[in-house]
Amino acid sequence: MAACSKRFPALRALAAGLILTSLMTAVVGCGSDDENPEQGAPPATAPATGPTATAPSAPTPPTDSAGTAPPPAAEPAPPAEPDAGDEEPIRVPATFVLRGGRLTPASITVPAFLAVEVSVVSRDARPSVLVVAADRRYRLRVPARGRAAVRLPGQRPGTYAVTVDGRRRARLISGGEPGP
Repeated sequence: MAACSKRFPALRALAAGLILTSLMTAVVGCGSDDENPEQGAPPATAPATGPTATAPSAPTPPTDSAGTAPPPAAEPAPPAEPDAGDEEPIRVPATFVLRGGRLTPASITVPAFLAVEVSVVSRDARPSVLVVAADRRYRLRVPARGRAAVRLPGQRPGTYAVTVDGRRRARLISGGEPGP
């Protein structure tokens, strides 16, 4: 093998890589019974052979000025659950259509104590002001042929007036099954 390794340096590097891989597998495979079995060493694979084969390179840990290697880096934290913390609070949509100064539907029912997203779609050629008189007054400035929305916090059961430019045009009923 000595004669071959002088003529074929890639073969020598391949042999060194195989020895290094075997040693690393033996060292990584050792440990206490407390370790997670899923975090063991990856399965060993056979290296490619032939004229284009190259030796696997093992990373060399960096050293500081004293010639000692730094401690190994901590393992990254496990990924967060896909839905943890990125969801929006529950809200119920309540959409009115404004046409000719009137709102349709005339009433919308929503469950009590859930936030309500009140939106208005205007089909009118002039802007309007819509007010929902719930726990306080929620005012929406609706542009001509535009839309506006406001989020109300969860409301107690009851019936709340919805006015357009000061005139009562609809009602929002809290405490029932959602729908018009």
